[in-house]
Amino acid sequence: MKEEKDSKASETKEEKKEKVYNVESIYDTYFENLNSVKLYFNKFGNLASGEDESIKEKSKEFFDQALAEITQEMERVKNNEDDTITKEEAEIFFKKFARKLRKQPRISPKNYEILSRSSFLMLNNYFEYLIADLLSYYYNKFKNSLNEKEFKFTLKELNEYDTIEEATKDLIVKEVESLIIDKSFNELLEHFDNKLFISLEKDLINWDEIIEIRERRHLIVHNSSIVNKKYISRTKNPYKYQIGDVVHIDKEYFLKSWSQFKLAGQLLIFNCWGNWDKDNIDNAVYHIMIQTFEDLNSRNYDLVCKTCKYSEQIEPKNEDQEDYLLRIKVNNAISLKKQNKDNEVKKVLKKIKVGTATPIFKIAHNILSDKHEDLEELFTQAIVVDKLNIDSYLEWPIFDFVREKDEINKVLLKTFEN
Repeated sequence: MKEEKDSKASETKEEKKEKVYNVESIYDTYFENLNSVKLYFNKFGNLASGEDESIKEKSKEFFDQALAEITQEMERVKNNEDDTITKEEAEIFFKKFARKLRKQPRISPKNYEILSRSSFLMLNNYFEYLIADLLSYYYNKFKNSLNEKEFKFTLKELNEYDTIEEATKDLIVKEVESLIIDKSFNELLEHFDNKLFISLEKDLINWDEIIEIRERRHLIVHNSSIVNKKYISRTKNPYKYQIGDVVHIDKEYFLKSWSQFKLAGQLLIFNCWGNWDKDNIDNAVYHIMIQTFEDLNSRNYDLVCKTCKYSEQIEPKNEDQEDYLLRIKVNNAISLKKQNKDNEVKKVLKKIKVGTATPIFKIAHNILSDKHEDLEELFTQAIVVDKLNIDSYLEWPIFDFVREKDEINKVLLKTFEN
């Protein structure tokens, strides 16, 4: 759980200086990008929508004021004569009202739309960068895979390189660029599947939704956000658009797209990791555990369950991996319990053996099983053995199920006072 993450974070300054380019570094970059664009969207989205509401309010105030002035003038005319208004007078009032409206400030409330679209485009770009980074890493590490590939050089171009290694790197860059440019998104996926033998995890990743996200991105960039025939034919039109409709990026759609790219990106990375950097597989399993914990904290329970399902194919090779996988199972059970899927929780718990495990795992198993009798004793043990502290108790999702029960919560809180 969380203490594993903290221990990993305490690397030495010397280790930080040595930046190694591998699948793990690609993973780190991708998630830095994903999290930064989500933070940008959430932070400035509220400001943008607030500004739009302010513009709408000012527009409404202007309209109401103009209407009130015309209405007041009409009432004055009616009071001075016979309580009626002639057709000619009505036309005069209408023209005055129209002239006032023409003076209304021409500011459209589009701040949120601009921000959401720019965030959405960045999100798409980061997934493209991930694809390019993985291809570059593969061809640089496994250069022999390009032995049968024919490359053309002019003598002038050849003379620009000092070494064969430099020329090789440049050829790989050009090869990856040509793949990205020449192949469609579907063809790139097929390249990973058929040429690089990287599973696309089609039972877990909804590639149809990602294709729709990609096609919506094309509409925004190349067609003024207007739906065309190409979009409808390529996506099966899940949102039932008509040709000529304008697509928008609201908060729900953006966050759904973010989750889809997160799942697809991380599973693609983990499969590449397992195939290309097998000597570093412990860290891959560790990061799978971290993703389930972070998604659990974010209440993204669907992602937790799918990532945990993915982890079931991993056979632990040592005690560390066994520990990580056990924690993943616990996180899966927590996410299922949060969704009130009690029968599925029971199925997961049957696979978790805690007989020789440390007290923290026994605590988790008991809480998930709704067994609270031994918790006080186990908490006392976990404080010593697992370094369980009050902050962890107040923050970890597993303890939500007992913190909400006043009597049990009071008893457990007292264990931290000794």
